Amino acid sequence: MAHSPPYDTKQRTRRFDSLVAGALVVLAGYLLFRGYGFYALDLDARLDHTDYEVLRPSGTVGHGYGIVGTLLILSNLLYLARRRFARANLGSMRAWLDLHVAGGLAGSALVLFHSAFQFRTGVALMTGVALGLVVVTGLVGRYLYALSPVADMERLDRLLVEFDATQPGVARGVRTVLDAHRPAIVDHHASLLRKLSKAPGWLRVARERRRGVARVLDEARAACGPREAEVFVAFRGVASDIAAQDALAEGFTSLLQSWRALHRLLAILLLLLVPVHVGVAWFYGYRWIFG
Repeated sequence: MAHSPPYDTKQRTRRFDSLVAGALVVLAGYLLFRGYGFYALDLDARLDHTDYEVLRPSGTVGHGYGIVGTLLILSNLLYLARRRFARANLGSMRAWLDLHVAGGLAGSALVLFHSAFQFRTGVALMTGVALGLVVVTGLVGRYLYALSPVADMERLDRLLVEFDATQPGVARGVRTVLDAHRPAIVDHHASLLRKLSKAPGWLRVARERRRGVARVLDEARAACGPREAEVFVAFRGVASDIAAQDALAEGFTSLLQSWRALHRLLAILLLLLVPVHVGVAWFYGYRWIFG
Protein backbone atom coordinates (compact mmCIF):
# COMPACT_ATOMS: atom_id res chain seq x y z
CA MET A 1 0.00 0.00 0.00
CA ALA A 2 1.36 3.41 -0.94
CA HIS A 3 1.90 5.93 1.83
CA SER A 4 1.77 9.71 1.62
CA PRO A 5 4.99 11.59 2.29
CA PRO A 6 5.31 12.18 6.05
CA TYR A 7 5.13 15.96 5.82
CA ASP A 8 2.01 15.86 3.61
CA THR A 9 0.45 13.38 6.03
CA LYS A 10 1.11 15.64 9.01
CA GLN A 11 -0.40 18.64 7.24
CA ARG A 12 -3.42 16.63 6.17
CA THR A 13 -3.88 15.30 9.70
CA ARG A 14 -3.76 18.79 11.17
CA ARG A 15 -6.31 20.07 8.66
CA PHE A 16 -8.68 17.19 9.32
CA ASP A 17 -8.30 17.48 13.09
CA SER A 18 -9.07 21.19 12.90
CA LEU A 19 -12.14 20.53 10.74
CA VAL A 20 -13.49 17.81 13.04
CA ALA A 21 -12.77 19.84 16.17
CA GLY A 22 -14.54 22.84 14.67
CA ALA A 23 -17.57 20.77 13.65
CA LEU A 24 -17.79 19.19 17.12
CA VAL A 25 -17.55 22.58 18.81
CA VAL A 26 -20.39 23.87 16.61
CA LEU A 27 -22.52 20.77 17.28
CA ALA A 28 -21.90 20.75 21.03
CA GLY A 29 -22.32 24.52 21.21
CA TYR A 30 -25.69 24.36 19.47
CA LEU A 31 -26.96 21.49 21.62
CA LEU A 32 -25.76 23.21 24.78
CA PHE A 33 -27.27 26.54 23.72
CA ARG A 34 -30.53 24.75 22.89
CA GLY A 35 -30.89 23.18 26.32
CA TYR A 36 -28.53 24.96 28.72
CA GLY A 37 -31.37 26.22 30.90
CA PHE A 38 -32.50 22.61 31.37
CA TYR A 39 -29.11 20.90 31.71
CA ALA A 40 -27.86 23.44 34.28
CA LEU A 41 -30.62 22.51 36.76
CA ASP A 42 -30.41 19.72 39.32
CA LEU A 43 -32.55 16.64 38.71
CA ASP A 44 -35.45 17.75 40.91
CA ALA A 45 -35.63 21.25 39.44
CA ARG A 46 -35.71 19.85 35.91
CA LEU A 47 -39.18 18.42 36.53
CA ASP A 48 -40.68 21.92 36.44
CA HIS A 49 -38.73 23.15 33.40
CA THR A 50 -40.70 23.81 30.24
CA ASP A 51 -38.33 21.60 28.20
CA TYR A 52 -38.53 18.63 30.56
CA GLU A 53 -40.77 16.55 28.27
CA VAL A 54 -38.56 17.42 25.31
CA LEU A 55 -34.96 17.16 26.53
CA ARG A 56 -35.10 14.45 29.19
CA PRO A 57 -33.53 11.13 28.09
CA SER A 58 -36.95 9.72 27.17
CA GLY A 59 -38.22 13.01 25.71
CA THR A 60 -38.99 13.57 22.06
CA VAL A 61 -35.73 15.41 21.32
CA GLY A 62 -33.55 13.82 24.01
CA HIS A 63 -34.51 10.32 22.91
CA GLY A 64 -33.89 11.33 19.30
CA TYR A 65 -30.36 12.42 20.23
CA GLY A 66 -29.74 8.94 21.58
CA ILE A 67 -31.10 7.14 18.53
CA VAL A 68 -29.19 9.25 16.00
CA GLY A 69 -26.02 9.06 18.10
CA THR A 70 -26.31 5.28 18.40
CA LEU A 71 -26.80 4.91 14.65
CA LEU A 72 -23.70 7.01 14.00
CA ILE A 73 -21.67 4.89 16.41
CA LEU A 74 -22.97 1.64 14.90
CA SER A 75 -22.12 2.94 11.42
CA ASN A 76 -18.48 2.82 12.51
CA LEU A 77 -18.65 -0.94 12.07
CA LEU A 78 -18.38 -0.20 8.34
CA TYR A 79 -14.75 0.77 8.96
CA LEU A 80 -14.02 -2.70 10.33
CA ALA A 81 -15.66 -4.21 7.26
CA ARG A 82 -13.55 -1.94 5.06
CA ARG A 83 -10.40 -3.17 6.78
CA ARG A 84 -11.40 -6.74 5.98
CA PHE A 85 -11.43 -5.83 2.30
CA ALA A 86 -8.34 -3.65 2.29
CA ARG A 87 -7.56 -4.37 -1.37
CA ALA A 88 -11.04 -3.45 -2.60
CA ASN A 89 -11.43 -0.22 -4.57
CA LEU A 90 -13.65 1.48 -1.97
CA GLY A 91 -11.65 4.60 -1.20
CA SER A 92 -8.50 5.06 0.85
CA MET A 93 -8.21 3.56 4.32
CA ARG A 94 -7.17 6.96 5.65
CA ALA A 95 -10.44 8.53 4.42
CA TRP A 96 -12.43 5.70 6.01
CA LEU A 97 -10.55 6.20 9.26
CA ASP A 98 -11.31 9.92 9.16
CA LEU A 99 -15.03 9.19 8.76
CA HIS A 100 -14.78 6.57 11.51
CA VAL A 101 -13.35 9.15 13.91
CA ALA A 102 -15.77 11.92 12.94
CA GLY A 103 -18.83 9.66 13.16
CA GLY A 104 -17.76 8.21 16.50
CA LEU A 105 -17.17 11.61 18.08
CA ALA A 106 -20.39 13.15 16.74
CA GLY A 107 -22.38 10.09 17.84
CA SER A 108 -20.81 10.17 21.29
CA ALA A 109 -21.67 13.86 21.69
CA LEU A 110 -25.30 13.15 20.80
CA VAL A 111 -25.45 10.23 23.23
CA LEU A 112 -24.06 12.46 25.98
CA PHE A 113 -26.82 15.01 25.40
CA HIS A 114 -29.34 12.16 25.21
CA SER A 115 -28.33 11.21 28.75
CA ALA A 116 -28.92 14.84 29.81
CA PHE A 117 -25.68 14.43 31.79
CA GLN A 118 -27.21 11.91 34.17
CA PHE A 119 -26.74 8.15 34.56
CA ARG A 120 -29.51 7.00 36.86
CA THR A 121 -29.40 3.25 36.20
CA GLY A 122 -26.63 0.70 36.31
CA VAL A 123 -27.04 -0.18 32.64
CA ALA A 124 -26.90 3.49 31.60
CA LEU A 125 -23.79 4.02 33.73
CA MET A 126 -22.00 0.98 32.31
CA THR A 127 -22.93 1.98 28.76
CA GLY A 128 -21.68 5.51 29.35
CA VAL A 129 -18.38 4.31 30.83
CA ALA A 130 -17.89 1.84 27.96
CA LEU A 131 -18.58 4.58 25.42
CA GLY A 132 -16.11 6.92 27.14
CA LEU A 133 -13.40 4.25 27.08
CA VAL A 134 -14.06 3.51 23.41
CA VAL A 135 -13.78 7.21 22.56
CA VAL A 136 -10.54 7.68 24.53
CA THR A 137 -8.84 4.57 23.12
CA GLY A 138 -10.07 5.51 19.65
CA LEU A 139 -8.57 8.99 19.86
CA VAL A 140 -5.25 7.63 21.14
CA GLY A 141 -5.26 5.05 18.35
CA ARG A 142 -5.98 7.76 15.80
CA TYR A 143 -2.90 9.69 16.86
CA LEU A 144 -0.75 6.57 17.01
CA TYR A 145 -1.82 5.93 13.42
CA ALA A 146 -0.98 9.49 12.40
CA LEU A 147 2.36 9.43 14.20
CA SER A 148 3.44 5.96 13.06
CA PRO A 149 6.46 6.76 10.90
CA VAL A 150 6.98 5.40 7.41
CA ALA A 151 10.70 5.29 6.70
CA ASP A 152 11.50 5.86 3.03
CA MET A 153 14.73 3.86 3.04
CA GLU A 154 14.92 3.86 -0.76
CA ARG A 155 15.13 7.64 -0.69
CA LEU A 156 17.85 7.45 1.97
CA ASP A 157 19.83 5.05 -0.25
CA ARG A 158 19.57 7.49 -3.15
CA LEU A 159 20.73 10.35 -0.91
CA LEU A 160 23.70 8.31 0.29
CA VAL A 161 24.76 7.70 -3.31
CA GLU A 162 24.58 11.45 -3.93
CA PHE A 163 26.48 12.19 -0.71
CA ASP A 164 29.20 9.70 -1.63
CA ALA A 165 29.56 11.26 -5.07
CA THR A 166 30.27 14.57 -3.35
CA GLN A 167 32.35 13.29 -0.44
CA PRO A 168 33.41 9.61 -0.57
CA GLY A 169 32.93 7.67 2.65
CA VAL A 170 29.78 9.47 3.82
CA ALA A 171 27.51 6.50 3.10
CA ARG A 172 29.77 4.21 5.12
CA GLY A 173 29.69 6.66 8.03
CA VAL A 174 25.90 6.89 7.97
CA ARG A 175 25.48 3.12 7.81
CA THR A 176 27.88 2.76 10.74
CA VAL A 177 25.59 5.03 12.77
CA LEU A 178 22.52 3.00 11.76
CA ASP A 179 24.20 -0.28 12.69
CA ALA A 180 25.42 1.11 16.03
CA HIS A 181 21.94 2.25 17.06
CA ARG A 182 19.44 -0.51 16.37
CA PRO A 183 16.04 -0.60 18.10
CA ALA A 184 15.10 -3.56 20.28
CA ILE A 185 13.53 -6.42 18.36
CA VAL A 186 9.73 -6.31 18.61
CA ASP A 187 7.81 -9.44 19.58
CA HIS A 188 4.51 -8.84 17.82
CA HIS A 189 2.80 -11.30 20.17
CA ALA A 190 3.92 -9.42 23.29
CA SER A 191 1.37 -7.66 25.48
CA LEU A 192 0.39 -4.04 25.01
CA LEU A 193 2.05 -3.10 28.31
CA ARG A 194 5.32 -4.72 27.27
CA LYS A 195 5.32 -2.81 23.99
CA LEU A 196 4.55 0.44 25.81
CA SER A 197 7.51 -0.22 28.11
CA LYS A 198 9.79 -0.49 25.07
CA ALA A 199 8.59 2.76 23.48
CA PRO A 200 11.05 5.00 25.42
CA GLY A 201 13.90 2.83 24.11
CA TRP A 202 12.70 3.21 20.53
CA LEU A 203 12.51 6.97 20.98
CA ARG A 204 16.02 7.06 22.47
CA VAL A 205 17.46 5.11 19.52
CA ALA A 206 15.66 7.44 17.10
CA ARG A 207 17.23 10.49 18.79
CA GLU A 208 20.69 8.91 18.71
CA ARG A 209 20.32 8.06 15.03
CA ARG A 210 19.17 11.57 14.17
CA ARG A 211 22.10 13.14 16.01
CA GLY A 212 24.60 10.63 14.64
CA VAL A 213 23.58 11.02 11.00
CA ALA A 214 23.50 14.81 11.34
CA ARG A 215 27.01 14.74 12.82
CA VAL A 216 28.38 12.63 9.93
CA LEU A 217 26.83 14.97 7.36
CA ASP A 218 28.05 18.08 9.19
CA GLU A 219 31.60 16.72 9.20
CA ALA A 220 31.35 15.95 5.47
CA ARG A 221 30.02 19.43 4.76
CA ALA A 222 32.89 21.03 6.67
CA ALA A 223 35.40 19.08 4.58
CA CYS A 224 33.84 20.22 1.28
CA GLY A 225 34.00 23.40 -0.66
CA PRO A 226 31.04 25.83 -0.54
CA ARG A 227 29.42 24.50 -3.72
CA GLU A 228 29.77 20.83 -2.80
CA ALA A 229 28.43 21.51 0.69
CA GLU A 230 25.05 22.59 -0.69
CA VAL A 231 23.83 19.00 -1.03
CA PHE A 232 24.53 18.35 2.66
CA VAL A 233 22.78 21.55 3.70
CA ALA A 234 19.73 20.74 1.56
CA PHE A 235 19.23 17.12 2.64
CA ARG A 236 20.74 16.92 6.12
CA GLY A 237 17.34 17.11 7.82
CA VAL A 238 15.67 14.66 5.44
CA ALA A 239 18.36 12.00 5.86
CA SER A 240 18.38 12.39 9.66
CA ASP A 241 14.58 12.13 9.81
CA ILE A 242 14.46 8.97 7.70
CA ALA A 243 17.12 7.33 9.87
CA ALA A 244 15.09 8.16 12.99
CA GLN A 245 11.81 7.02 11.43
CA ASP A 246 13.36 3.66 10.56
CA ALA A 247 14.12 3.14 14.26
CA LEU A 248 10.47 3.74 15.19
CA ALA A 249 8.54 2.21 12.30
CA GLU A 250 8.37 -1.46 13.30
CA GLY A 251 7.80 -0.82 17.00
CA PHE A 252 5.06 1.76 16.54
CA THR A 253 3.31 -0.39 13.95
CA SER A 254 3.25 -3.30 16.38
CA LEU A 255 2.11 -1.02 19.22
CA LEU A 256 -0.72 0.28 17.05
CA GLN A 257 -1.87 -3.27 16.32
CA SER A 258 -2.12 -4.05 20.04
CA TRP A 259 -3.87 -0.76 20.76
CA ARG A 260 -6.42 -1.53 18.04
CA ALA A 261 -7.09 -4.87 19.73
CA LEU A 262 -7.85 -3.07 23.02
CA HIS A 263 -10.10 -0.56 21.23
CA ARG A 264 -11.88 -3.41 19.44
CA LEU A 265 -12.45 -5.30 22.71
CA LEU A 266 -14.01 -2.23 24.34
CA ALA A 267 -16.13 -1.61 21.24
CA ILE A 268 -17.47 -5.17 21.46
CA LEU A 269 -18.37 -4.58 25.11
CA LEU A 270 -20.20 -1.40 24.08
CA LEU A 271 -22.07 -3.26 21.34
CA LEU A 272 -23.22 -5.82 23.90
CA LEU A 273 -24.43 -3.13 26.31
CA VAL A 274 -26.33 -1.03 23.75
CA PRO A 275 -29.04 -3.67 23.05
CA VAL A 276 -29.42 -4.21 26.81
CA HIS A 277 -29.87 -0.46 27.33
CA VAL A 278 -32.36 -0.22 24.45
CA GLY A 279 -34.21 -3.35 25.60
CA VAL A 280 -34.63 -2.06 29.15
CA ALA A 281 -35.93 1.28 27.86
CA TRP A 282 -38.35 -0.46 25.51
CA PHE A 283 -39.57 -2.78 28.27
CA TYR A 284 -40.41 0.18 30.50
CA GLY A 285 -42.31 1.93 27.72
CA TYR A 286 -39.71 4.49 26.57
CA ARG A 287 -40.27 3.95 22.85
CA TRP A 288 -39.87 7.46 21.42
CA ILE A 289 -42.20 7.97 18.43
CA PHE A 290 -42.92 4.24 18.28
CA GLY A 291 -44.83 4.14 21.57
